[in-house]
Order: sequence, then structure tokens, then C-alpha cells
Amino acid sequence: MHRWLYLLNLLVLLPACTSGVVSGDRPLLETTWNLAQLYEEEIAYSGSKAPNLRFEAERVTGNDGCNNIFGPYRHKDDHLSFGLLASTRMACPQTEGFEMVFHKMLTTVSRYRIAGDRLELYADDKQVASFVAADGQ
Repeated sequence: MHRWLYLLNLLVLLPACTSGVVSGDRPLLETTWNLAQLYEEEIAYSGSKAPNLRFEAERVTGNDGCNNIFGPYRHKDDHLSFGLLASTRMACPQTEGFEMVFHKMLTTVSRYRIAGDRLELYADDKQVASFVAADGQ
């Protein structure tokens, strides 16, 4: 009888152990993710707003370093893709060109990974960006 109870407990607990979710990982949704690395360049941002993303149920919002961005995205398991993103159109000479690189990177994303407070975006198997969860999230 004890052996059956042990086996039953093991079967109940086993799926939790194999889910791949680490309890210290930040959730993708409802977390503000600040850009830390774009391609292989560390980002030390000096503009008025740090580039960031925030995922909600079916919409992503954020900032490209100059303009606010928003639009649809899709994710399932570790797959992630962005729909057509819209943005405000403010002129920011200090970040000229950066916004285009940031938006282009988002169009290449095919999957993501969260490790603790870090969100990594990938185009196939190549990491294209890394974000860090904003403090207080």
C-alpha cells in the first residue's frame, strides 16, 4: 500500500519538475523589460527613455529609445513573433538610426528565453537582444 502512495505522489509531482519553469524567473507578461544588449553591443542608454518592452495579454507596448511603440505579438511555449508595430513620430536626433535597428531586430525574433530577471530574444538560434526586468516589477 505504501508503495502505491509513493508512486501516486511521484506521478503528481513529476510534471511540476519537468515543466522547465524556474520559480525565480520573471513572467513574460506584465513585466517591463529594459534593453540591456542589442546584437552583441551592451546598451548604455543616455536618452530620455530607455528602450523597453512590456507584454500584455495580446499586445506589446514599450519605447524604442525615442518613440512609444505598440502592437500585436504572438507567443506559444518559447516561440515569439511580433506583428506590425506602430509608433509615435517624435524627432530624436540623439538616437537617430537606433530606432530603425531596434524595430528591425523585433521583426527577426522567432523565440525567447527567460532566465531569472533576463529576457533573451532570438532569431532562430542567434541571440539578437537581451532585456533586464525593471526594478520594482
